[in-house]
Amino acid sequence: MKKVLKKLFLCVMAFCLFMHMVETQAATKVGNTKITSITQTGKKSVKVAFKKVSGAKGYTLQYRTAGGSWKTKNVTKNKLIISKLSTGKTYQFRMRAYKNVNGKKKYGKYSGVKKITVRDYVYLVDTYEPYNSYNYEAYTNGNYFKMGGKEQKKSFTLGQDSSWDEKFANFNIEGKYNKLTFKVGKMDGAGNHGDFDVKIYSEGQLVKTVSVGIYDLPKTVDISLKNTRRLTIEVPADAGTIVGFSDVKLYYR
Repeated sequence: MKKVLKKLFLCVMAFCLFMHMVETQAATKVGNTKITSITQTGKKSVKVAFKKVSGAKGYTLQYRTAGGSWKTKNVTKNKLIISKLSTGKTYQFRMRAYKNVNGKKKYGKYSGVKKITVRDYVYLVDTYEPYNSYNYEAYTNGNYFKMGGKEQKKSFTLGQDSSWDEKFANFNIEGKYNKLTFKVGKMDGAGNHGDFDVKIYSEGQLVKTVSVGIYDLPKTVDISLKNTRRLTIEVPADAGTIVGFSDVKLYYR
């Protein structure tokens, strides 16, 4: 009987020790994070957002240009700004979480690598939605319309076919940019109801008028901006067609 009780006691102790080891491993195990988005916030800066890991003390972010050495930054928040980047270059980013275990950092696995090319401009339709508009439609995520016989991406349209309603879009572009460029013309297949003017306003002041003929090929427009927050693009109500704006870029100051 004593032998049976002794064996039972040893089994219980072994089980308790095993469970303690399992609990200890679970407490010290570090989950894996992943980068959810990278967005450009300035001419030489990006914002990195990532998934939080339960119980993590902090995170290690690494970034580099292709073939370059990794630069490391330790962070505790799940959003951070990386600055002093070079325009025209593509950067790779990866992350991992860590916990402090017995005075030492224990790391999870690195996330998959995400990339972004830092440019001196942003596409309007990828960065801003109009805060006020009428007869506006954006074309993003590979969607397009045709203008001058060619596909137009990173674009938007103003108007409806054979509609004589007002057509405009107001954007808050935050005063970050010194130049706006785009192509403008009549959307292929839309009604031909005569020539029209497109008007661009900065802070409510007219800065550009572009005359568009119904048989014209798309025109390239280049407009200087200065401390512009409110940008308005307007097509007259009597245009009676669909006007396309493509490759719309805002260049950083």
